[in-house]
Amino acid sequence: MDCMTKKLNEQDQFISKIKQSDSMLAQFYHMDAMDSKSYQQRLLNESNGRETELAHVIEQYMSDLELTDEQNKHIKLLSEGAKVVVGGQQAGLFGGPLYTFHKIFSIITLSQSLSKDYDTDVVPVFWIAGEDHDFDEVNHTYVYNNHDANLHKIKYHTMVPPETSVSRYQPDKTQLKETLAQFFEQMNETPHSKPLLDICRNIIDRYDSWTDMFKALLHEVFKAYGLLMIDANDPSLRKLEQPFIKQIIEQHQKVDDAFRTTQAQTVQSGLDQMIQTDTNVHLFLHEDNMRQLLSFKEGHFHLNKSNKAISKEALLDILESEPERFSNNVVTRPVMEEWLFNTVAFVGGPSEIKYWTELSEVFNVLGVSMPVVLPRLRISYINERTEKLLSQYQLDITQIIANGIQDDKRKFVRAQASQDFIDKIDAIKEKQEQLYQDLKIEVQGNNDNEVLVEKNNAIHQKQYDYLINRYLLNIERENEISMKHFKELSEALHPMAGLQERIWNPLQIMNDFGIDVFSPSTYPPLPYTFDHIVLKP
Repeated sequence: MDCMTKKLNEQDQFISKIKQSDSMLAQFYHMDAMDSKSYQQRLLNESNGRETELAHVIEQYMSDLELTDEQNKHIKLLSEGAKVVVGGQQAGLFGGPLYTFHKIFSIITLSQSLSKDYDTDVVPVFWIAGEDHDFDEVNHTYVYNNHDANLHKIKYHTMVPPETSVSRYQPDKTQLKETLAQFFEQMNETPHSKPLLDICRNIIDRYDSWTDMFKALLHEVFKAYGLLMIDANDPSLRKLEQPFIKQIIEQHQKVDDAFRTTQAQTVQSGLDQMIQTDTNVHLFLHEDNMRQLLSFKEGHFHLNKSNKAISKEALLDILESEPERFSNNVVTRPVMEEWLFNTVAFVGGPSEIKYWTELSEVFNVLGVSMPVVLPRLRISYINERTEKLLSQYQLDITQIIANGIQDDKRKFVRAQASQDFIDKIDAIKEKQEQLYQDLKIEVQGNNDNEVLVEKNNAIHQKQYDYLINRYLLNIERENEISMKHFKELSEALHPMAGLQERIWNPLQIMNDFGIDVFSPSTYPPLPYTFDHIVLKP
C-alpha cells in the first residue's frame, strides 16, 4: 500500500493548537504533547501498584480468544509495570465506523514509536466502552453500493431497544445475521466476500453479547500487533475499581464543583462546551434492568429512571457487594481509565480530546495525573476507480476530502455551459434593475407603489435566477455520466459532508482489498502525524 500525508485546511483549529503547544490549552492539559520531556516523565513515573491484578483481569477477559505470542508477551509486560498507550470506543455494529480501527492503529503506532524512541516496552491497550447504554449510537452502520453510487444505512432492528449497558445485551443471532446479509448484498462480490462473511457469521455463532462479538472482530484484525483489550463493563475490572468508585461517591460534590468550574473556564477561554450533563454524582447504577444515572439531592442519591432514593450508606453497601452494578459517565470515565493504567498517552477522537480540557481539575481532586492527550490518526482510502476519476477530471484529493465535491462539480458544469448565454441573462438582470430604480423614483413618496415596484422586481429577478439554474440543471442532465462520477467521488472521499472514516465501515475495505488488508504483512507502517493520511492499496 502507498501511504501519503496531506495537509487539510480545517475550520476547527483545535488540533493545530495542540501541535503549536498553545498556552491557552496548557492550562487545561497537564502535559505538553509536543514536548519529549512529557513522555520521559510519564515513562519514569512510578507504577500505581495495580498492574499485576489489572493484567490478570485483561488475561481473563481475553481468555475466550486464541492469543498470539505478542499478546501474551504484552500481558506479561503489563503485569511487570510496563506503561501503556490507551484509547477506547463504543462497540459499533460490524466494527462501527472506520475511525474505530484508525484509533487502534494510532494506539499501536504510538506505542511502537515510544518503545523504540525510549528503549522501553510500551503496550497498546484498547478500551471497549461496553458500559454505554445508548444503543441507537451503535446499532447501525453504512455501506457503499458501487452500482447506484449511494451509501445505504444498515441497521440492526429490535422491537425493544435495551436500556442496559451494551455489554449486557445479547442480540437475536438470526436477526443479526439477516442484518449482516443486507450489508453484504450492497457490496460488490469480490474473492474476499465469502471468507469475510464466514468470519462474521462464525463470530455471531460463537459469541452471545454485543461487545463480545465486537471484541472478537477486533481480535481477528489486530491480534498480530499484540493489541490488548478490556471491556469497561467487565465485572472483574469493576471489582478492581471498587475503591476508586467509593472515592468518587464520597467526593462527588468536590468532583462536580471541579468539573463545573473548569468547564466554565474553558468556555471563557473561547473553547466550545463539550460535556452536557445535569448530574452531580457522575456515576450510573444498574437497577431494574436499566442503567440509571445517579444524582444527589436532599441528602439522598436518586435514580433518573425511577423514583428510588438511596442513602449514602446503602449505596456503599451495594458497591461492597455488587460493584459490577456501577459504571462511570463521561466525566469520571477518563479518570477511572487513568487510575487503572500506567499510561503514557491517551489517544482520542477530535471531539473526545476536547472533553478532557473540561476535566483538568477533576483529575486533581481525585489525585490522578492526566497523561499526554493526543488526537488519533485520520485516514482515507482510495481505490483504482477513485484514483482514475481524480485523474480524469484533474481534481485535488485534498480539496475534496476537506470540503467536498460541490465546487469542482460547479466548475465542471459551468465549463460545459454557454458562458455567453449566462452573461446575456446577467446583463438583462442588471438592465432590469436599473429600469426598476427609475420606476421607484417615479413613485417615490407613495409607500404602496414603492412596495409594489420592489416586489415586482424581486419576482422578475427570481425568474431570471430560475432560468439560469434550470439551464445549468439541463447541462447536468446532458452530462449524466460525469454527474455520477462526481457523486462517486463525493461518497468515497467526503460522504455525508464529512470524512470517509466517520461513515464507511472497515468490512468494506476488507471486502475490496483483502481480509488481511489491516494486518502487519499488508498495512504500511504509519507515521504518527497530525496530518491526514491517504492510503492507496
